[in-house]
Amino acid sequence: MEQQEVVEKLHRGELMLMEYMWSKKSILFKKEIIAAMKEKYTWRKSTTEILLKRLVKMRILKKKIVSFKSNYEVLVIKKEYLSARKEERCISKDNNFF
Repeated sequence: MEQQEVVEKLHRGELMLMEYMWSKKSILFKKEIIAAMKEKYTWRKSTTEILLKRLVKMRILKKKIVSFKSNYEVLVIKKEYLSARKEERCISKDNNFF
């Protein structure tokens, strides 16, 4: 995915979920993600589902349904996200010069 498409800054919860997704480096079922977030952060199922939905809407994750089960694939790798954030900060800094 091109960096220009990744413009939205992730909020804290979204970033926490994405850190987990980036660490796994594979396609994960929703059930696995929910269990991991509950164990790691004591999040409720609904919290994780809302964050997953937002990340799909932002095109950071891709949702697929296989055999009546939802799975999620990372579309934006961590390096791309961080690079886009760094680039945005530089542009912002240049625009505030005067």
